Amino acid sequence: MRKIEFNELKLKNINNEESFYQYYLENLQNNIEEETCFTEPKRKYEIFYLNIFGGKIILLNTNYINSESNSEQELFFDYSTAYRIYNLMLDIEDGIDAERDEFNELYKDERLKKNEEIEQLKKQDTEKFLKKKEEYNIIINSEIYLKYLKLKEENEKLKNENAMLIEKSNNNLITKNKVGIFQKLINVFKNNS
Repeated sequence: MRKIEFNELKLKNINNEESFYQYYLENLQNNIEEETCFTEPKRKYEIFYLNIFGGKIILLNTNYINSESNSEQELFFDYSTAYRIYNLMLDIEDGIDAERDEFNELYKDERLKKNEEIEQLKKQDTEKFLKKKEEYNIIINSEIYLKYLKLKEENEKLKNENAMLIEKSNNNLITKNKVGIFQKLINVFKNNS
């Protein structure tokens, strides 16, 4: 797990560690709905060690991290799996490791079980990612998808063409109205003469 400094996060309207951590705890979701739009599957959730308040384990979408360094970066595909791993890491870090010196043998089995569960969850996440990646590759290499892309492109052209025709029609109406107004003024002057 890599370590990140507070200034490496992309934050809006949050400028201190305390307000960030409070906001983070209040808004950390247990589960995020799977995306329904068709996009290439990516591993976008990261658990990292944030250097605030002596160090905190954080689960965040990689979109909120500025860091260019990818060393020791461990990404997850499925948010619910990443959340479970995050909670197990918190248990180990905050609960078991805090008592390391005094009760090392007492918590050794529990720590080993949690580490084993983390490894199993990581494998599950990798399997889910590979399955989604395979499904994605099957779809994008299918003839139906190629036809879909062609139809989508045609649809976009038609929308642009339609927008231009509407603008042209509106311009013609404005011109006609202007001509109509001028014609009425000329007719009024002719009738008055």
